[in-house]
Amino acid sequence: MGRMGEPKDTDKTAEKLAEARKWKEEGNAGYKLEKFEDALSSYTKAIKSCPSGHPERAVYYKNRSACYLKLLNYEKAAQDASAALDVTPNDTKALFRKCQALEQLGKMEEAFKDAHRLNQLDPGNGAVQGMLRRLNAVVSEKAKNLSTTDSKVSQMFTALLDETSDIERRQQAANNLIVLAREPAGAERIFAEGAVSKIQHILSSNHKELILAGLRVLSCLCRGHRSRANAVLKDFSLPSLAKYISSQTEEIANAAANILLTAIQAMLGQDTREARHAEEALVQDVSQEFKSLLMFLLGLLTDKTVSGYGRDATIDIIIEFVPKQTGVGRALAFLTNGGLTKLLTVAGQVPELKRLPITVNTRMHSAVALSKLYDEMSNDKNRKYYDELCDKFVTEKFHVNSMESNMEAIGAITTLLQGPFEVGNSLIGREGVIQVMVAMAASNDMLHQKVALEAIAQAASKKDRCTGILESGIGIIKECYKSPNDNIKVRALVGMCKLGAAGGTDSSARLFADGSTVKLAKEVKKFLVNPKKDHDLRKWAAEGLSFLSLDGDVKENIINDPTAIQALIELAKSGDKTVLYSVASVFVNLTNSYDVEKLEPEMVKLAQYAKQHIPEPHPKDSKEYLQERLRKLLKEGVVTALVILAKAESENCRELVARVYLTLTEGKDDRGLIVQQGGAKSLIPLANNGTLEGKTRAAQALARIGITINPELAFPGQRCLEAVRPLMSLLHVDRTGLQNFEALMALTNLAGISESVRNRIMKEKGFPQIENYMFEDHDMIKRAATECMCNLVVSEEAAGKFLGENDRVKLLVLYCAEEDEALAKAASGTLAYLSQTEEVCNKILQVKAWLEILQGLCASENPDIRMRAVHIVMNIVESNKENATTTIETNLLEILMAFTKDNNPVMEGVKKRAESALKRAAELELIKPAE
Repeated sequence: MGRMGEPKDTDKTAEKLAEARKWKEEGNAGYKLEKFEDALSSYTKAIKSCPSGHPERAVYYKNRSACYLKLLNYEKAAQDASAALDVTPNDTKALFRKCQALEQLGKMEEAFKDAHRLNQLDPGNGAVQGMLRRLNAVVSEKAKNLSTTDSKVSQMFTALLDETSDIERRQQAANNLIVLAREPAGAERIFAEGAVSKIQHILSSNHKELILAGLRVLSCLCRGHRSRANAVLKDFSLPSLAKYISSQTEEIANAAANILLTAIQAMLGQDTREARHAEEALVQDVSQEFKSLLMFLLGLLTDKTVSGYGRDATIDIIIEFVPKQTGVGRALAFLTNGGLTKLLTVAGQVPELKRLPITVNTRMHSAVALSKLYDEMSNDKNRKYYDELCDKFVTEKFHVNSMESNMEAIGAITTLLQGPFEVGNSLIGREGVIQVMVAMAASNDMLHQKVALEAIAQAASKKDRCTGILESGIGIIKECYKSPNDNIKVRALVGMCKLGAAGGTDSSARLFADGSTVKLAKEVKKFLVNPKKDHDLRKWAAEGLSFLSLDGDVKENIINDPTAIQALIELAKSGDKTVLYSVASVFVNLTNSYDVEKLEPEMVKLAQYAKQHIPEPHPKDSKEYLQERLRKLLKEGVVTALVILAKAESENCRELVARVYLTLTEGKDDRGLIVQQGGAKSLIPLANNGTLEGKTRAAQALARIGITINPELAFPGQRCLEAVRPLMSLLHVDRTGLQNFEALMALTNLAGISESVRNRIMKEKGFPQIENYMFEDHDMIKRAATECMCNLVVSEEAAGKFLGENDRVKLLVLYCAEEDEALAKAASGTLAYLSQTEEVCNKILQVKAWLEILQGLCASENPDIRMRAVHIVMNIVESNKENATTTIETNLLEILMAFTKDNNPVMEGVKKRAESALKRAAELELIKPAE
């Protein structure tokens, strides 16, 4: 029976091998066409099809490794090369690719070891010898530095622990340790020196700077290294860490909290072991670590001994630590272990009651955390659970039946309205909640009034709730506005501002009478511009204006008051995180940088027929008014405020800043001023991080600056390289045609700067994206892409893309015949550079209409196009005798001769190239030399 089954097994194996080989051939074809993603997919299918243990699997792993190298995924390239070597240990190609990947990953010692072995297997390979020399230099230097690092670490600890030494010397030693700890070798050496116990000794001093330095060194030791992070937390201990997180000094609390955050990130991050095959990777089970750290964080949240700064830092860790996971595992664990209830307890704190120490920023931190957690509730069941926990918290607070408890319930609702608004809005809609708020606002207790008015102001932020509040409490709000206490008065004023702005930009939908919003704005500005008012009052004034400034009349009132503009700018520079969003909102409104739905004429007619309300834009939001407002804002130095606002932690706030920047860059003449005041520098991080809308608008603003201003001035030094990725993000099918066009124009200027910038464009996969837009139907986009390619081909890598089996040269030749002069100029310029290569010259002559097209270029009235045309002809003649013969046998010979006789100074360059072409033709004995 066994012998009869053998042919069937053999047939099955042969069938699998045949399928694997078919996928390999498909992968090879994709690789040749530079379709690396497709090739990757084919090689993966070949690996899956090939029987386990068969030697051919090595070939497929090796080929897939090559694809990963092209796609810059060096980790997986190394893994696949290792998998190939497991099957065929002496495969030189696989070993070479592993060396390449390891070098790019910065694993120089491993790469050097494999390169040495490779040199023994293939001693005559020049590429291997070059790699070996390069790696040897790096490894030798690293060994030298490591030796030096050992000595430095010992010296720094000696100086730091010497209590007889002066404090400045000890402080300098501590700062040097921080610098050393930021490098992997330095961190390893510091840890080996018994850093934790030595730093604990330093922390016992009463010197703030030494304590800070010690905590920061420990944070560096934890970063990116799981075992060290575990050891630091174990040796230092969580209770000791809690002591410093509870510090009354903000910097110390934040530094201690950062140790915990970096340790968590390291312990829950990916394992950084030697690159092996992907299927063999092991991930450590950290569920127990997570649980213990989670309980530690929950304890800190409501611990009365923790300072306000420590509480804020703890909430920040929750924001970073809990929501960041695929699925809702951590977030649900936080909720089910009482985390949401504790967070609501913090969110509902009233400072005057002094139940838990908090800061002015605690509510903002809590709102962000509540919002992040709610976002993780990815289905109706989880969201319902979140809602029920919030409802239970508020219900229990109200059942206590004390005014203090009521205030905490209202405070928690206020915070929810600032975070997951729909949750807070739902609680406001509960029977009796608005009545409690109105009753508190009507009491004679100023603290009760303050808490209630803050809730009313937040609830009035949305139009659908304004009517209920208007009916129930507008009279109370107006009475509170008459209060002699400024804290009550300004909160009531903001409540009225939000109600008055309920119609948004629709000038026909106002809850108050005409002129009321301007009167409110004038009252608000009294708080804003009065230097005698405390910061909290000015902050509330900014929030009021952030709503009122949606009205066109209010915009004009603000913009014509330089004192108010300067007050807003100073608030942005104050460093108060809670005021940034309000100030940014005012600037968005003044510049009309918000989204306005454009109604189709047919829809407007239909709405009119159905007697439905149609939004009406304010007359003072016209283009003329807007341009004048932009001019005045720039004159007052609004960019200096935007630079500060761009550093806000809130992604939504940064999006507002990006919107304003984009509007300001619409004026070409204003872009230089924006660059001078630091706008270009602050736009790069805005374009790389944040919401998709914010990143896109910031990238477009960068593009506009790159079009008008010399990129070397707009983006000096390394910034030129950093600007490439945001601009590349605009070359996407989801972006608008204008965004595509402006990105291509800016990239054209960048590509003309240096080889390093061109290499960065290529590394960011710029070539295929730019080439794709050369086929665009829109003439301006097609022209911009071709102009960008003209500068990009100066890169050797880009120029190489035109070699081999493809029609890229043919497309350029055909574009030279287009009626669009700028397109023809860009295409001929690209060919003029590429035709230095013989293969490109051969390809030009293979185009059916090459002669007519070159004749047309030579006859162009544009001197630049004539110059490029003759340069192409010269390169063709000089490429080889066959091409020269083909060219000289046409009437291009007469054209070249005519150019040599033209003494017009404008034609000097054309004349020299024509003479060079004829000289080469004479050397090849195709024509007789001129006497």
